[in-house]
Amino acid sequence: MSDLSTPAISDSHPPKALRWFDGFILALPIANGLFISVGYAIGALGALPAVIICVVLSVVALCQNKLFAEMAAMFPNKPGGVAMFAAEGWKRYFTPIAPLAAFGYWCGWALVLSLVGLTIGSLIQAQWFPGAGWTLFSLGGVDFGLPHLISAVLIIACTVVNVLGIRVAVRFNQVVGVAFVLVLLALAIGPFVAGQWSSAGLASHLDGDWTAFVVWLYVSAWAIYGSELCAIFAPEYRDTTRDTSRALTSVALFMVAAYTLVPLATSGQLTGQEFLDNPITYGVVSIGHISGGLSSAITVILCGALFLSMVSSSADAGRALYGLSAEKMSITQLDQLNSRGVPSRALWITMLVNLGILLFVGNPVAILIASNLGYILAITLAVTSFLLLRKDRPHWHRPIRLRRAWVPVAVVVAVFNLFILVVGALNPELSYVGGFKEVAIGLALLLIGVVLFVYRRKIQDRAPLTWREPAEENPGPIASGTTGKP
Repeated sequence: MSDLSTPAISDSHPPKALRWFDGFILALPIANGLFISVGYAIGALGALPAVIICVVLSVVALCQNKLFAEMAAMFPNKPGGVAMFAAEGWKRYFTPIAPLAAFGYWCGWALVLSLVGLTIGSLIQAQWFPGAGWTLFSLGGVDFGLPHLISAVLIIACTVVNVLGIRVAVRFNQVVGVAFVLVLLALAIGPFVAGQWSSAGLASHLDGDWTAFVVWLYVSAWAIYGSELCAIFAPEYRDTTRDTSRALTSVALFMVAAYTLVPLATSGQLTGQEFLDNPITYGVVSIGHISGGLSSAITVILCGALFLSMVSSSADAGRALYGLSAEKMSITQLDQLNSRGVPSRALWITMLVNLGILLFVGNPVAILIASNLGYILAITLAVTSFLLLRKDRPHWHRPIRLRRAWVPVAVVVAVFNLFILVVGALNPELSYVGGFKEVAIGLALLLIGVVLFVYRRKIQDRAPLTWREPAEENPGPIASGTTGKP
């Protein structure tokens, strides 16, 4: 267990209390995306296309994390993670891109709270309250029932955990993380060991419809790309360079294994109809085929792991808003830490937005469609920032400097992300559970970010709006604040 004793807390900088393993633990629950979008994808497209989607996205995520590690080491004292990388690369070309990327990134992590909360609610209802089909009220086409009520309670709970401090969140994740890894291991090898796996299950329902395949790449991207969460804690690692790099690489490799083996194993065990009937609870069904008596225990562990991802997502979203304000791209009220070094105001705002989303968007995949618009935009801009920073700041101190071969890799990744973003946003109906209402919500949230940026510059800072901003001076190896080596 990592030593989480901390130095004195600054009013303007979070404490440097984390090691790389803490970042890994905080990002580990992102693997629960296996039980949010993958089951829907298998039911919609068939097992083989869904497995290919998981493998492709997990490899892309690994490449992205290597790029993000270099940029995190360049700016060791700047909060904001991926959103900050995008802002740094683009501000000398078009300053308004910075708040778009930052608020888009926040949307990607913020809306996850309602999404995962609904997933937990569905698991609990399916396992223990299958007859609880009641509805409290209906609003905007959403029937607010038991899963929504459970989600609302969990959104509040994960916010409270984070307001108490990042050390509390890390400790909480460590308790459940080991059990979650054991469940994933059981799902990855159980069907093979039990002799229940057959290649006949690797079917496809695409019938040559490549557009639907790309739309599901778009829908599934957050759940797999989310391992970049480790980068947002860069200013809080004791050794920014070494810990950030190790956290990003280790969790990305774990995601490659999890998102390859679990869909492959379960799709060869379960029928297509079982995935259609249980898009969220298929993991419980899989374990039930192997040992029916474990279904309740597995549900408890999965719910715990899903709640961990809510804790991590809340922490990430809060820090993204805090970093946005610290870089003068949003209102000043968000640029504050509480006595535990946590951006509590940003966390409470994130909570309120999610409670609102529960009222108007009632399906996990539909929420992904809304949140992915801004998130994939932010990821794409951050990847292109790697290229811009290499071109514009070639002599900057880079404690982590990737080989030149990573430049064309960044180009390919950026083009790939832009492609799935455009196709996914223009064809949301092909996900079978979303539409242009969710895309409109994503656009509206991005526009709110721009409005807050203008308000900060014109009203609060009383500064002129500029289309371009000069890059900072090279801080050099001493001012960078890093102690690790590449």
